Amino acid sequence: MKLTEKEMTQDILLMEKQLGQLYTLTEAECANQGVRKSMHRLHIDTEEMHARIFHAMHQRGWYQTPVAGQQAIENAILKWEQNKLRQPELEGQGKRH
Repeated sequence: MKLTEKEMTQDILLMEKQLGQLYTLTEAECANQGVRKSMHRLHIDTEEMHARIFHAMHQRGWYQTPVAGQQAIENAILKWEQNKLRQPELEGQGKRH
């Protein structure tokens, strides 16, 4: 069975997503500072590759993203605010430093 370019690209994107998750977990739970820094660099590289693949797929029409209406945006904000009230440790997440 021969894979199409679209199928290969979808597979690569999925692998990049999985790598990103693994690097995130490893970085967060690493006791060795040197290894943690290495995992962080790998994580950043993986995020950049993921973004490039995603944008290439999106431009070709292979990855459709829905357009969020105002109601969906407001619902997402409300849900986040409610989660923050239930879990105060979420305060500050979602902010870039």
